[in-house]
Amino acid sequence: MARLVLNHLSDSTYRLLAIEANKRNVNLSELAVVLLEIAVAELAARHPAMIPPDRDPREPD
Repeated sequence: MARLVLNHLSDSTYRLLAIEANKRNVNLSELAVVLLEIAVAELAARHPAMIPPDRDPREPD
């Protein structure tokens, strides 16, 4: 997943991410995935899911 995230960044965004990862002494790929997870969580909080959550198949209808 990290490679997929990194491959879709613009050159300038990739450079900024690399600089920040270096400052924090963390792996660039890990930082990209963490930032993606944060962004997705923020979007999910703003837009409630349209798909109902999975239910336990053992529960009666």
